[in-house]
Amino acid sequence: MNKKILYLILCLAPFIDSCENRNSIKLKDDVDAVEKSIIQVESIFKKLDDSVNLMFVENDNLYINQTDYGNFDSITKEHIQELKQLDTSDWKLLKNNLKLLQRNNINGFSRTRHGFIRFIYKKESDEAYMQRYIALDSGNLKLEHTGYKFLDRKSNLVLLSGR
Repeated sequence: MNKKILYLILCLAPFIDSCENRNSIKLKDDVDAVEKSIIQVESIFKKLDDSVNLMFVENDNLYINQTDYGNFDSITKEHIQELKQLDTSDWKLLKNNLKLLQRNNINGFSRTRHGFIRFIYKKESDEAYMQRYIALDSGNLKLEHTGYKFLDRKSNLVLLSGR
């Protein structure tokens, strides 16, 4: 009987661990470096007009508003109408920060109607309604009446469940 229980625990451990990982922030880089990258990306994103409402990098391809612009390393800001207003230093900073965020399972970001920018964390293609998001909270993030649920916090980074 004890062997059966041990076998069951060993079989379920990877599943339990994977569920737990999606509900807590686990980063490859230092939390301060990730936080700094998010701050810089938010600053650049706020310079873009409201027509850019979703940007993400997946499998090293850049997507803006669901349009695939191709390999992130080979494109320039001149290839993308929505980014032409950025100067060269902002474009370089954006690329470097998006690479760092992608390395930490943060693949994209978009504005919310609740006044904050949410970053997609550990994207799961089969979970459209229960995505995990990271948001920056410097003391003024209010989640009441938003539909987002608090899951974890590391420094000023807050992990939220989708709606």
